[in-house]
Amino acid sequence: MFFKRIAFFSLVGVFLILGACAQKGRAPQGVMDNPEHHFEQGLNYLDQEKFDLAREEFDQALSLDPEYGPALAGKGYLLVIKGDDDGFKLIKKGERKAKGKEEKLNSLCLEIRGYIAFRKLKKLSASKLISKAKEVFEKAKLVDSKNPAIYFYMGEAYLYGLDFPNAERMYAQVKALGKGYEDKADERWQLVQKANRAAPESKLGKEIVLLDKLTRADMAGLLIEELNVERFYKRTQKAEKRGFVAPKGIQMSFEDLYKKIRVLDVDNHPLKNDIYLVIDLGVKGLQPYPDHTFRPNEHVTKVEMALLFEDIIIRATGNDRLASEFIGQESTIPDIPSTHYAFNAVMLCTTRGLLTTDLRTGEFHPEEPVSGVDAVLAIKKLKNMLRVF
Repeated sequence: MFFKRIAFFSLVGVFLILGACAQKGRAPQGVMDNPEHHFEQGLNYLDQEKFDLAREEFDQALSLDPEYGPALAGKGYLLVIKGDDDGFKLIKKGERKAKGKEEKLNSLCLEIRGYIAFRKLKKLSASKLISKAKEVFEKAKLVDSKNPAIYFYMGEAYLYGLDFPNAERMYAQVKALGKGYEDKADERWQLVQKANRAAPESKLGKEIVLLDKLTRADMAGLLIEELNVERFYKRTQKAEKRGFVAPKGIQMSFEDLYKKIRVLDVDNHPLKNDIYLVIDLGVKGLQPYPDHTFRPNEHVTKVEMALLFEDIIIRATGNDRLASEFIGQESTIPDIPSTHYAFNAVMLCTTRGLLTTDLRTGEFHPEEPVSGVDAVLAIKKLKNMLRVF
């Protein structure tokens, strides 16, 4: 029995030694070769959407310490942004393995970011995002109620949950704490201020204010839902401009008539009905291209928006002279000479405050993509201007 016990404890000792060896990471190669530094670099790459580089940094952190909680959470987040639910298991494992306040908070922030990512992927509703993020936020406050990061990411959760007032409150708290994230929070605070001024009436409008770059499909949706653009075109539209006419004696649905316009790349798009409607109306700037494509995911530029607004204003007012109001005048915009094809449209929109020029240089930046919030704000101004028509 004595020898059996010795053998048993010897065997246990061997397993403990092997387990300890299995968990031991590689030796560092320099002062900066440590888990904390690699994790911070990984976070920087996440913010830049350089996900492969972020993964490399998290792997380097784990090669030094296989149980380093924040890096485990980082790896989990990389799974989540691909739509993998198992990523949350790895994030939560990272939270359990985290040591000290900073590691714990880093892991909890990644969990909030994970729920935001799932919302962007349409795997969470706006209300569910806020509910889940608030649970994590309350846990994080118990760790350190003065940490700016937790307020910033809770602000992001409110923002993507379309609760703009609470998002604004969180960003203001970050700025008040003054311990980092101030620049990020100020940028987002200004976005929320614009969103509140734009006051989109439709759910689509609220979603669109979050976009860095507006697409042609988004613009079509905005014109239908936020501006009700159809009312301006129907009263000025001639019957022959409706395109295809069904052969005599054949009954065709409204949607079938749309499809005969032969647009090749929108049938599977979620906003296809809005797209077909603006095509059918003949909205200038959103017509199909000569190759019969609409290119719904192409970004709308400022000059395209100017042309679009010019057409809507002329249709709404019935004043065709607006199409040449500024022709023959000298340009006051450095990058839009009077010979520019959109000169009249740009002048029409800038002089009426619908679109703006750079405060420092006076330039219009015609090829600059339009952000969602700027588009919604401009459409609100246009709607107010055309309210009497």
